[in-house]
Amino acid sequence: MLRNIQLILKGTFNQQIRTKTFRKTPTKAYQRVMAMKKLRLALGLEVKPHEPVMENKFWKVEGDMKYYKSVSPGSTNRAHPTKFHLHKGSAVKRLSFGKRSTGGRSCHGQITVRHRGGGHKKRVRIIDFHRKAGSFQVIRYEYDPNRSAELLLLRCISTNEFSYIIRPKNVAIGQIIHSFPNGIPPEIPGERQFTKSELIQPGNAFAIKDIPVGTMIHCIGLKKGGPAQLCRSAGTSAQLMSTTPNGYAQIRLGSQEVRMIDGNAIATIGEVANEQHKLRNWGKAGARRRKGWRPAVRGIQ
Repeated sequence: MLRNIQLILKGTFNQQIRTKTFRKTPTKAYQRVMAMKKLRLALGLEVKPHEPVMENKFWKVEGDMKYYKSVSPGSTNRAHPTKFHLHKGSAVKRLSFGKRSTGGRSCHGQITVRHRGGGHKKRVRIIDFHRKAGSFQVIRYEYDPNRSAELLLLRCISTNEFSYIIRPKNVAIGQIIHSFPNGIPPEIPGERQFTKSELIQPGNAFAIKDIPVGTMIHCIGLKKGGPAQLCRSAGTSAQLMSTTPNGYAQIRLGSQEVRMIDGNAIATIGEVANEQHKLRNWGKAGARRRKGWRPAVRGIQ
């Protein structure tokens, strides 16, 4: 503190503070790539789209997994799902906000949750677990650092508003998905009606009572008008076993537990994508520290 006061009096304190800078010019590597593209266009040659590197001296891609080679102790046995299909930019600013981590401490500074602290800063994505009614177009896939599942960025066809949902399997970019949390609308003369095959598709959301028995579902709510609370992690799903006359439904979870849930609660058809998440191998302790996990010392001699 005294040193800072002396620097302020000398007028050199502000010179030592480095302001946040942004890259104003593209990198030399990017300039070389763009120059090569312009040259190929000028010569009338085909410009191939960018293809991800499937193998080099550091890693090898097999299926949907990237396996790292033993070039260092930290890369030995390291593996994680590929991310070539995910959006490489930042999240939508209106649908995200910054989060201040607690490091596992309470308001008194005492550790209330063990093995937490540090890690890279994250932005919390606002996810539509209530599934607003309407038709939506899939814009892109996105990564979420706060969960194992991936996200879909949707655009509402009627209002052009954006929203995030958990990404189901077998939902393509540009596809139209529908949400009917208050029941399937009745037929209106003069308007196009949805066929049953169009409705029972992955990504569409209904009240549980409107879903055929035996369908695989995820993002399941527990009460009418409530948010999705079950089967939201990567690769998870449940099966609708039966419905009862008093308005309840029996659902078998991944743990083989059968639960009785309100038939008016929301559920999404299909399974959560990124099922390869369970095959991830962090490779080294530093990878876990970057995720905000501290060592778990058990005190065993």
